[in-house]
Amino acid sequence: MPLSRTVRFRLKSQLIDGLVHDQDGWDLRRQNLLLYEFGYGTLDGDWNGPTFEDLISQISDADLIEMYSVVTGVELAEVQDSLDAADTGNWKNGYVRLFVSHSAVHKQFVGAVADELAVVGIHGFVAHDTMEVSRPWQWQIEQALQSAQAFVALVHPEFNSSAWCQQEVGWAFGRRIPRHAVRMGGDPVGFIGSDQWHSGASTTAQGVAALISTWVASLPELGETMVGGLFAALENSNNYVDAGATAARIATLGGLTEDQWVRLHDIYWKNDQIHGGVLPTKALAPFYAQNGREWPPLKPAPPKRVAVIKPGRDEPPF
Repeated sequence: MPLSRTVRFRLKSQLIDGLVHDQDGWDLRRQNLLLYEFGYGTLDGDWNGPTFEDLISQISDADLIEMYSVVTGVELAEVQDSLDAADTGNWKNGYVRLFVSHSAVHKQFVGAVADELAVVGIHGFVAHDTMEVSRPWQWQIEQALQSAQAFVALVHPEFNSSAWCQQEVGWAFGRRIPRHAVRMGGDPVGFIGSDQWHSGASTTAQGVAALISTWVASLPELGETMVGGLFAALENSNNYVDAGATAARIATLGGLTEDQWVRLHDIYWKNDQIHGGVLPTKALAPFYAQNGREWPPLKPAPPKRVAVIKPGRDEPPF
């Protein structure tokens, strides 16, 4: 897949930064050697002549990736792997994509919050849990920030002194995605501190997740995605307790479209933790009744087997 303009710009910018910050290693002669090796001309050192940026303005995607690898020292395979993950940012398919900014000191608690969010169809990106160790970690955080649909800050006392947390907040403001904060013993500063936020200082991970999921559910732009995330979570449930919690949240939706009802029927029979579980049944049976739907839903008929008749020797094959 071709690189997007955003990714090309980022790679080019980081490539130029690498050359500028290491002027002793990348003097004019070495820059020309690099350009000549890739077939993009050379610099003449004249102030009026073409710049490095000019010469690589039309560089191919493959050459840009390889040149980036040469200048930054990041292995080519690692760069390519990171680019392959750029569109998804390691997100769970179908879930609401929520970046969870937090102090690393509290990573265990934040991981528990993310686990609770997953039950209701929200994938909370928590760096220490979500990132793949074989890929450059900073790149993965940037990709998650770039592709997140919403942002939440868990403001423990250490949050405000963390340069990384402050950069993540700034990124969320720059992208203008929905933002939220939960006070976990600290009060947010800067732009995000201009609003009054709920306190979760004495709340369990489940309680904090409930605050966040209620906020996400209130966002008009994520309403459709939230329903899809709930269905994805229900389909992926591997125990009846989680399935029951997800089903209970679905039952609060009030109503579904016809396509959503069809999908829910299908999920119900596909996952034995749902159709064989007491808690999912306890949540879904009244929901079906309130909407005038048959309970349990009709089991989908198995696909019909179509007999293939092979033509005889004297019969045309059409």
